[in-house]
Amino acid sequence: MAESSSLLRTALQEHLNYYRVLSKHLPDLDGDVIAAAHDAIRELTSRSADADVPCAAYLPVTDAVAAAVEYCEFTGHSEGVRYYRYWHTLLLADQALCD
Repeated sequence: MAESSSLLRTALQEHLNYYRVLSKHLPDLDGDVIAAAHDAIRELTSRSADADVPCAAYLPVTDAVAAAVEYCEFTGHSEGVRYYRYWHTLLLADQALCD
């Protein structure tokens, strides 16, 4: 089981590295909901590259990004919907790795 656990930690770490790259290209959208999602993303990606990120750290980001999806749907910003849905899907996959 130790090998499986190590593999999952490695996967989460690689995903976090990918999130760092994505976070450098956040869309330029207005609104408090979008700003909160961007802040949550930056908070998650600001940790050092070799830091173990607790699974609980993903939850607020997942919630903030889900709110950004809803906000973009409401405001009719289709590109934002696609972008934040992508983020949300990635974050949900990481939560599944944590369970």
